[in-house]
Amino acid sequence: MCYNQSREVELLKAKENNKPDREPDTPPVNREIKDGVFKLLFENKENAAELYYVLTGIECKPEEIEIITLTTTISGKLKNDLAFVVRGKAMVVGEHQSTPSKNMPTRILMYLGQLIEKWIRNNEQEKFLYQRNIYKIPTPEFVVFYNGLADKPEKEILKLSDAFEYEQDRKLGYLELEVPVYNINKGMNKELFAKSEKLRQYSEFIAKLRELQRVYDDFSKAVEEAVRYCMNNGILVEFLRENGGNIVSILATYDEEIAKRVYGEELLEESAKEMLLDGMTVDLVSKYLRLPLDTVRKIQQSLLTH
Repeated sequence: MCYNQSREVELLKAKENNKPDREPDTPPVNREIKDGVFKLLFENKENAAELYYVLTGIECKPEEIEIITLTTTISGKLKNDLAFVVRGKAMVVGEHQSTPSKNMPTRILMYLGQLIEKWIRNNEQEKFLYQRNIYKIPTPEFVVFYNGLADKPEKEILKLSDAFEYEQDRKLGYLELEVPVYNINKGMNKELFAKSEKLRQYSEFIAKLRELQRVYDDFSKAVEEAVRYCMNNGILVEFLRENGGNIVSILATYDEEIAKRVYGEELLEESAKEMLLDGMTVDLVSKYLRLPLDTVRKIQQSLLTH
C-alpha cells in the first residue's frame, strides 16, 4: 500500500474555507467503527494481558486470560465491549466511549449480572450457588476508555450512586459501583500510553481517522486511508493487516435505517442531552446527531425545566 499524503494536503486545502469549527464525530457511524476496532484489538488475549498489566501492575500470561465479552444484546440494545477473566480471580469489565455518558455505571451493572451468569454457566457450577458454603466468583473490576471530542479530564470516576433517586441512610443493604474513565485521546494520559504500546497506537489510529474525516466527505474513504496510513507508518500493522479490510467493510454494510433501529430515537435524545450538558451548542448537536433544530431545542428546554 502507498499512502498519498500530497493528495491529502490538496484536499484539505480545498476544503479549508468550509471546515467546521470542530472535527466531525457523527454517531452512530463513528461510534460503531471505533467501538468495533477497540473490541477487535483488545479481545486478543495478548493485548488484553498487556492492558490488564498497564491498569493494575499485575502481570499475567495470555493463556491465563479468558474472554467472556457479551455477544448478545441486553434489553434489545446494550452490548458489552470487552470482558475477560484473569486466572479465574478477576473479572474485568471494560467499555469504550465515543460519546460521554454518565450512565456507564448503570450499564456496567446490567452487564455484570449477565457476565457472572455466563461465567457460572460456562463452568457448569450453577448448583454451587445453593450450597451452604459461600461460592467464590471472580472479583469484578471496571474501566471505561473515552476518545470522543468533548473536553474531558485524563481520568474521572463515575459512581452508580449518582444515579440513585435519593441518598440512602444505609439501614438496608447498599450497592455502589465506581468506574474509572480514562481519556485515551492523543496527547492525554502519556504515562498510560508509555506502558501500553497497543493503546497508544489505537489512539494514533483514531486521531488519524479524525484528521482524514476533514479531508474526505466519504467516511468509508477516510477509514480506508487511515488504515493505509497506519500500516505504512508502523501503527497497529499486524492488527490492521489481519483486520483492515474487515474494518473498512463495516461501513460498506452500514445502512441508515438499520442505525435508526439499533440506536433509536431514545438513544439519540440521550446523546443530545449529554452533549448539551457538556456545553455543546444546539446547532452543533443538531449537526452531529442529524436531529432537527426544533427537536434539539425542545431537549434543551426540558433540561432547563428539570
